[in-house]
Amino acid sequence: MILKRNTSPTALYVHIPFCAKKCCYCDFNSIVSNQKMIDQYLDGIDKELRMLKSRFLFHTVYIGGGTPSLLSENQLEKLLDSICRSVLASEIKEYTVEANPGSLTMNKIGLFKESLVNRISLGVQSFQDKQLQFLGRIHSGNDARNTFHLLRDAGFKNINIDLIFGCPNQSPDDWKRDLEIAVELNPEHISTYALTYEEGTALTRDLKSRVVRKLDEYIELAMYKTSINYLRLNGYNHYEISNFAKTGYECLHNCIYWKNAEYIGVGVGAYSFVNGVRTSNEKDVFVYMSKVDENKNTTSFREQLTPGQYASETIIMSLRLRQGISNTDFYERFGYKIEDQFGDTIRKLTKDGLIHYDERLTLTEKGLFVADTVMTEFL
Repeated sequence: MILKRNTSPTALYVHIPFCAKKCCYCDFNSIVSNQKMIDQYLDGIDKELRMLKSRFLFHTVYIGGGTPSLLSENQLEKLLDSICRSVLASEIKEYTVEANPGSLTMNKIGLFKESLVNRISLGVQSFQDKQLQFLGRIHSGNDARNTFHLLRDAGFKNINIDLIFGCPNQSPDDWKRDLEIAVELNPEHISTYALTYEEGTALTRDLKSRVVRKLDEYIELAMYKTSINYLRLNGYNHYEISNFAKTGYECLHNCIYWKNAEYIGVGVGAYSFVNGVRTSNEKDVFVYMSKVDENKNTTSFREQLTPGQYASETIIMSLRLRQGISNTDFYERFGYKIEDQFGDTIRKLTKDGLIHYDERLTLTEKGLFVADTVMTEFL
């Protein structure tokens, strides 16, 4: 037994892989859709959810993608009804749906409100049309603003805005302007992600063929520092490496991942983590739908973590949070102190000024800017 106390998954993730088009930088499990495929897929989601019914009490639900808001009103209603039948509404503290400005309508927003959705994560990425065109987005900056106002008018009081920095030819002033517009809209949560060049994406192919040139690292770092300083000054708590929130609006669902707690994933390619075992559904949507239709096991990957691996991953994930992890929490989960397994690593990184360790293990400001390097030391 790895954990010292009984736990069970309290977070449910539902994956909707469909998009209007594939963005150049995206390596998520997503595909361009057709209506018949979506309908069949939603039948599969419903089957998976029915098997979960009454097994767990979920406190957070997160519908991600892909582009969940791409679904038609009838399809969204079908999906939301499936979830409603399979989770206990009175237990839900946070219910998030990812949405894109190019596919969200007032009627769809109304469906979300009726189905107890209380948080929207809006995939804005940029408010500037030149950046949106480069990224392959189907909306404009004005679309993003208008959609945000529609959500406010409908009564949504917990909205996240996703932004991307570090695009080729993006200047520090361009990025500052995106932050300024976001703050003017006054969302409860802002996520800022550096553009990444993942293998197999159109963006990486363009980089290798020199169609695009990657932004210099020092400029990208300056943009990240601008995010931290500007958003802090405007009332947003920098609670995770890439995430900022007003007090009380930190994303509860994502905090489950960052604390390496247990969760259930439903849909193609979705991961679950229960009792120290990580599993993943089939990543091919056609294989997934076929297996669900035939009532076969959809799991394509299973990994039992050793106690040492589990502890290591917990440290790595928790370091993403600015509050890190406390020795008390770690001891309750694993039965020993952090330094008992990671003492040498802690001493080395403390000497280098990259982490701070007393009752809590946290990244320093210096460590924050080389977080990936610091985290690999705990593998």
